[in-house]
Amino acid sequence: MKDYCQTQNGDLDLSTGDIYPTESTAQHQRDLLLADQGHIRQKPEAGVGAMNYILNEDKEGLLRRVRKEMAADGQKVVKVAYSTVTCELEIDARYEES
Repeated sequence: MKDYCQTQNGDLDLSTGDIYPTESTAQHQRDLLLADQGHIRQKPEAGVGAMNYILNEDKEGLLRRVRKEMAADGQKVVKVAYSTVTCELEIDARYEES
């Protein structure tokens, strides 16, 4: 999926002096992970709220929520896993081409 390029902080990337389109699947996944429900005006029911799971021991709940939100956003989810070794969330999901 194409969208406007964002910086690592989620701001518009204006490094070229203007906005420009780029592959945006990873940007959309990041936005969904960080957003709580109600934070996205156009779709208030969307959002994982991953920060709420940091002190929570319910890793399976986080993984279920990520799968659900990515699928609801139109992505085909292949794998969602959490590595206790690297403390990283692995998401293998892509938008299906129409």
